[in-house]
Amino acid sequence: MTESAALYIGADVHERESQLAIFKPSGTLLTEKRLLTTNLPTFINSLPGEKHVAIESTGFIYPIYDKLSTLKSCHVSVANPNKVKLIAKSKLKHDRADAKILGELLRTNYLPASYMPDLETREKRLLINDRVRYGLRSGELKGSIRWLLKRRGIQIQHTFKPKGKRKLRELDLQEINIRLDELQLIEAIIRKLNDQIAKIVQEDPNAKLLATLPGVAPYTALFLASEIGDVNRFPDSKHLCAYLGLDPPSINPTTSPSPAT
Repeated sequence: MTESAALYIGADVHERESQLAIFKPSGTLLTEKRLLTTNLPTFINSLPGEKHVAIESTGFIYPIYDKLSTLKSCHVSVANPNKVKLIAKSKLKHDRADAKILGELLRTNYLPASYMPDLETREKRLLINDRVRYGLRSGELKGSIRWLLKRRGIQIQHTFKPKGKRKLRELDLQEINIRLDELQLIEAIIRKLNDQIAKIVQEDPNAKLLATLPGVAPYTALFLASEIGDVNRFPDSKHLCAYLGLDPPSINPTTSPSPAT
């Protein structure tokens, strides 16, 4: 590839506008440009030759990453924000400086890139996140009801078993009834999510294999499978265990796979 055929682009992406810094492989800064983020794919696609683009991870990065990744001759890397220390510590902290740093790190092959899971894996992660969210809410409601009972000096055995819930209703206390109503809805959502997870585990070979381990339920199996993603991105089992927080050995952080976004 000739120098004229490659461009290295640092893009500091925001919800409304983005700042670009475009470099030649030699390090020459060709241009800086600010444009609407919605116009980012069109502009980059209009540039000639191979395009290597570095963007920093944000909460809305996936749609932008997906659109740029579909462009011809466009190679997209998402910087790991926890490792791009130059940006975090820069005394010239502004969009132009950030875009330049991203471009320079990419051009010199020093950009710490995040692992970007595919769409299917992302959807599995969203399902797991919802299951966690509603599970936590269920626990919060049960804790609230227990406190209300304690405050009134009421004791009910097996509070959230069917018999206990009937006794709670018989108290005819609004503060408890409204929480029971919400808990009923939350528990119905949890059952639905559990059914979806169990079905997906049967269709996902990695999650299905993990589910055969003693003590690993479908939820845990899908959580591990979706977090791991492509297992080949880990050089060995120690790095995989460290990534999952199961056995954090002494590993050089510069050689460890970046966490998924």
